[in-house]
Amino acid sequence: AYPSGWRYTLHYGALTAGSETLDDGTIRRYDNSHEDTKGHELHIAPDPEPDFVEFPGIEVLYERFWDEIPKPRFGPSNDNGDTHD
Repeated sequence: AYPSGWRYTLHYGALTAGSETLDDGTIRRYDNSHEDTKGHELHIAPDPEPDFVEFPGIEVLYERFWDEIPKPRFGPSNDNGDTHD
């Protein structure tokens, strides 16, 4: 269940795991996969334990994510992996 009304994962990572990533290649990730029991989480490599964060709304969180990673912004993708600008 998602009390916020959103199911999301904002993920920045590597294709292969290394010393600067989590085991799944994560470098930085916001998600609410356990929102009903744990809340909203921020995973930052190399620490395997997530930080719990307040959910400011999906638009604010999306902007925050892009401001925190060293990658040019692009639009979300649909279920087929096509990106939208």
